[in-house]
Amino acid sequence: MNNYEKTFHSTCGGEFLADVYSVLVAFGVTCPARAHAIKKLLLPGQRGAKSEVQDLKEALASVSRAIDMARARLPEGGTLTGETEVEPMTEPESEPEPEPQPKLVTWRRCVRIWPREIDDGTLYTNWFPSREIPEDWYPVESYTQPVETVQQLPEGQEP
Repeated sequence: MNNYEKTFHSTCGGEFLADVYSVLVAFGVTCPARAHAIKKLLLPGQRGAKSEVQDLKEALASVSRAIDMARARLPEGGTLTGETEVEPMTEPESEPEPEPQPKLVTWRRCVRIWPREIDDGTLYTNWFPSREIPEDWYPVESYTQPVETVQQLPEGQEP
């Protein structure tokens, strides 16, 4: 038994082995594009070479090619049996790229807490960019603005 053979049960109770190619012959599939699509659909992602999604995409492409081949065999202006006029499939319009969000900087108002300052009743505050808060300062308030608008603040000026 090879990797592609499967055991089937007949309607009369017997068992038999068949592979994809035996099924194609049994159903009289002669179009190579159809045969390729059927093979991909029967064993998507199970043959070890490609993922399930890749096999399904390739099956879709093969079915599309089989339709093109069937239409090419029709007389001028003819349609496939049972076919209604359908617009050809087109790629969906891609959504426009979202505008890039401005880079932001967050300022933090921090308070320095030293025991001797607490005893004196004096607390010092200062504004720092979020990533530049010194070790002995603690954030108590924040303010965010686009990086493009950030200017070097003069000593003692708040954002």
